[in-house]
This record gives sequence, C-alpha cells and structure tokens, in this order.
Amino acid sequence: MKHHKNLQPKGFRRKYFSLAAILALNSALIAQSQNIAMSEKSSNSQDAQSLKLSITHSQEFVEYEDFKEEFNEQEIQQSNAQNIYDFLNTHSLLKITTNYGNPYTQMINLRGFNHKNLAIIIDGMRFENIDSSPISLSAIPLDAVEKIEIIRSSGTTQYGNGAVSGVLKIKTKQQAGSEIHLSYASYQTSNSQFFSRYVGDTLNIGAYGQYQHTRGSRHISVDSDEKDGSYNKNGGISASYAPEDSLLLKSNLNYAKYAIKYANPLTQEQFNANPTQSPIPPAWGGDTFTHQRRWDLYYNSGLVYFAQNGITTEINLGGNRNESEYINFFNQYEGKGFAGNFNSQYQGDSYRLEAGGEARGQNRKQEKINEAKVYQQMLYGNAQKYWDSFRLNGGISAQHINTIQNGTKHADKQENLIGAEVGANYKIHPQIEIFSSYTRSFVSPNVDYMFDYATGGLNNLIDTATFDSYQVGTKGDFGIHTLSGAIFYIQGSKEAYYNALTWQNKSLEQTQRIGGEVKLTTHFLENFSTSLAYSYVNPKITSGDFKGNKIPGISQNTLAIGANYLPVPNLNVGVTYKYGSKTYAYDDFLNQDKIMPNYQSLNLSVSYTYKDWEVYGFVHNLTNRKNVIVAYGGTSFGYYPYEFETTLGGGVKYRF
Repeated sequence: MKHHKNLQPKGFRRKYFSLAAILALNSALIAQSQNIAMSEKSSNSQDAQSLKLSITHSQEFVEYEDFKEEFNEQEIQQSNAQNIYDFLNTHSLLKITTNYGNPYTQMINLRGFNHKNLAIIIDGMRFENIDSSPISLSAIPLDAVEKIEIIRSSGTTQYGNGAVSGVLKIKTKQQAGSEIHLSYASYQTSNSQFFSRYVGDTLNIGAYGQYQHTRGSRHISVDSDEKDGSYNKNGGISASYAPEDSLLLKSNLNYAKYAIKYANPLTQEQFNANPTQSPIPPAWGGDTFTHQRRWDLYYNSGLVYFAQNGITTEINLGGNRNESEYINFFNQYEGKGFAGNFNSQYQGDSYRLEAGGEARGQNRKQEKINEAKVYQQMLYGNAQKYWDSFRLNGGISAQHINTIQNGTKHADKQENLIGAEVGANYKIHPQIEIFSSYTRSFVSPNVDYMFDYATGGLNNLIDTATFDSYQVGTKGDFGIHTLSGAIFYIQGSKEAYYNALTWQNKSLEQTQRIGGEVKLTTHFLENFSTSLAYSYVNPKITSGDFKGNKIPGISQNTLAIGANYLPVPNLNVGVTYKYGSKTYAYDDFLNQDKIMPNYQSLNLSVSYTYKDWEVYGFVHNLTNRKNVIVAYGGTSFGYYPYEFETTLGGGVKYRF
C-alpha cells in the first residue's frame, strides 16, 4: 500500500525555527487595525472621542445587541485553550463539532443553524468561504485575540446574506507587544505560534504566525501503522496608517495551508470496541482514508474618512482564493471570490444613522470542466433612536442575487430580495431591561450547492432560503450576578440541505426552530467567578417530504459550565464542562433509529505566571467520554470518533 508521508512540509524538520521566514514567504495576515494612538493626537477631547468611536465603528457596529456572550482578553488567556475552536467549545453555548476529522475548519452551530447561517466578523471585516466548508478560524492564533462576542439575531441588514442566527465577532489585539508560545499535547501534537505589533503615532503594524502538527489518533488502514495526521501553517500581517487626523488607511492579508488524512468512518460495533482502529476496506476496493491538501488566501484594503460634519465613511475592497486537492481521488477544486463594501454613519446626541452597501462574488471550477458562480449586491440603511429608558432601532436592505452555471449544463437565475430588522429595548429598572426584535434574512446557495456529486455534473439551481426570526428577552445586573436570556421563534423557507439518498443538494419546503438561551455569570470574590449557560432549540421540518421530522445533527439541549479560581495572584485554575444532548445522525432527514450519542467533556487547566513567562498544563475530557459524530451515507451510518479519550498537554509563553 502506498504510504502517504507528505503531511510533513518539505524541509520543515531542518527549518523548525524559521517560522519567520515561512511567514515572509507566505506573506500572511488577518486583521483590520484600530489605531488607538490616533485618538490621543487631538487636544480636543470631543474630537478625540469621536475619532476613537469612528475608528472602532467597524468593530462595534452592533450597538443595540441584546443577548450576547462576551469574552475578554483575560478570560481567553486564562483558558489555556489551544485554538479558537477549543475556546468556543469549552466556554460558549456554540456547539463546535469536528468537520469529519478536520481540526482546522470545524462546524459551528448556533440556534440550530450551521456555520453558513452565522456571520463571522474578524476585526470588522466579513469572512466566509466560497463553498460549504467553514472558514479556518484556526488560522488565527488564540494568543492574538483580544475579544470574542457572540450576538444573536442582530446585524442582519448590514451583513445581509448568511447572518440568520447571529454574528460571531473576533477582535485581535492592537496594542504594542510580542509573544512566543510553544506547546505539546497527546497524539504527538505540537503547536508553535507568535505575534508581534508595533504602534507609533501614525503607524500600527502587526504580524503573527503559527505551525501545528499532529500524528493523529486513528489508524487509516489495516496494513499500516500510519494515523490520520495533519498539519496547519498560517500567518498574517495587518497595517493601518494615518497620514492625517481625518484619514485612516488599512490593509491586511491572511494565508493558511493545511493537509489532512481523514480516516473513513467506523461501524457502530468498531467504534464501541476500539475507536482508534482502522476502518473496514470498502467493497469496491478503494482507500480507507481521504488525503486532502488545501490553501486559503484572504486579503483586504480600505480606508476610513472622518469628515468635519461628523460623518464617518468606510470603504473596503478585498477577496479570497483557495485550492483544494483530494490526492488519492485525483479531484481538484479551485475557487476565488471578491468582496467590496462601504458605509457612512452619523452619531447624534439621541440617534444614530447608517447607510451602506456591498458586492460579493464566488466562483468555483471542478476539474476545469464545470463552473458555478454566485454574485450578490446589497444596499442597506439602519437607524437608532434613544430616549431616557427606551431605545428603538430599525433597518432595511435590498439584495440582488445572481446564480450561474456553466459546463454540462447552463443556467442563470436572478433574485431580488428585501430584508429588514426592527427592535426595541426598554429599561424597567436601572439594572433591568427587556427587549424584542424581528428580522427577515436570507441565505443564498453557495457554489457547492450547484454541483451534483451523484453524476459529477451540475445540480439544478436552488432557491435562496428566507428566514423570519422573532426574539424577546431580558438582561440585568444583580450585585455579583449578571443574568441574561432570550426566547426565539425562527421560520424558514427553502432551506438548503444535503440529501444523502441521492447525493444531491436540495431544499426543504418549510422549517421552524423554537427555543431559548439563558446565561448567569457570578463574581463571588475578586479571584473566583463562575458561569452557567443553557440553550434549548427544537428544530422541525413543517412541510414537504420530511414533514414532522426533526432537522438532524442539532442538539436540543446544550449546557456550558465554567469556574475560574486564583488561589494566589500568579496561579490560575480553570474548570469547564460542556454537554450536548442526543440527536439524529447528520444527513438523516428520515429520522431513523440511529441516534448520535450525547456529547460530554470535562476539562481542567492550570497556569502559573512569573514576570514575562507563563507555564501551563491542561487535561481534556477528564471522564474519558467516547464522543462521536454519526452521519448517514444513504445506505449505512458512519461513526467518526473525536474527543473520545482523555488527552494531556502543556506549554510555555513568553511576552516581551
């Protein structure tokens, strides 16, 4: 049997400590900058405050968010998580599951929706893949992150297509400083990363880089000791320059490359006996694994102009490119996309106005034969009005979506859509407020939906999905306690899904999701805090072929518990527990008897800081829980083990 050894980058062992050279070669970056030093240049405090608000506008656009989870730099650092997915899964209500073995592009679930229905905003800029794969959040070292916010059902008019369940906002550090981080964990997993940023009077520039490698946990074939190993190398650089107080220029570039060997799924009997064993060879004699190599490139340039009349205008132009190759199946996909947006906003004493638009395009070729394209244009307007104890906000968007196919068939579809959102917030007590909102949003088909994997040709064009979301809730501060919660009802039409019986992407007629979330945070002492969060969602198909069935792959109940304790000033101990209830197997819209077991993970981390050094250790899945993804393949159910045993790790950080 052919032994695939090229997961190790060529020459990497000889150049393990030349990550900076790799970065320069790859020229990578992610992050729009926020030049805080600029606000200190003005002697007029009002102008300085306005300027700072203008610069941070792209990061803080959702000023009327009502229910959200928020994590600051200290919480992120104290978690000792190895990447963003690790942190989100252990500390938030987001349900994170491995993408059938891909540790670098994992699936994110919010309110019963996957990652394609969640707007992901990194330093104010929208990031998304042209296909159904999640974006590689592992391309952003967690050490470079300053703040994470998860906002429900807001921002749909500004970000339009794909912001149904909410917004995930990630803000990277903009302060001057540098850090080097090295760690090692189970499965011979190594992780090295760094970031560095310079902040001057008019220039703010930073860079980061990371290399991750693991031998893997599962054997990929019966006649080899080789496992499902992987590597990921990424880097980024961002810069902002202020030639004058009224103008900010910015640019960024991000590059990530990874290779993965996906072991084929196990049977239920194999998984119960030994999750690490190799899969049974397929009846047609093919490989028992899939070997994929992929690279992604994101780039963006823009400016922010601060007019004397108080109007701030922001313009961005950028795009992305990727290439994915399935080596042992001789399949290759090439994709590219572009994005441009603008917005102008004015902040008054009791109101805020904003207007803008965007244009996006996606293009994918399959073996240089079939081509799928999606073009989107949107214009929007938002307004907010404030009174002493009452706030009202509203927005409207007009969208045009054009989907095109070329190759084995040709098709061209045009759609015009009107989206909207309206919300109200009333403070019934100085520490208590209630809120309500309604949004109409859309999810257009991405290029993946237009390929027919059963025939190798092109699929019929799929309609854009429409969602109406209703939300009511409350939030308040009660001494040492902070409590917030919301209930929601979301009705969908023409929601796209993968039909495992026909190997085609199709649309569900009508769907609905009813549920709610609640989060309680308590600071008992200055050095001891806890958090408790719970979400419930009932996802149901209300018409069509699967009427009355549950939407598969969605846990109805999710629970996240955390505690953080500093017994002495430099020693930090953190404990987290995550639970996701049982669900029907992925792609099993027939709701057959095979149920995916509930997910559980109990985690512990300990860290000690001395001057500029930090040493830490962690234990994941303390109870040795056998977690697994179960997917329906049309004729059988496959078991994909992940987080199925206790793992250990540790590392060291140096800040300078």
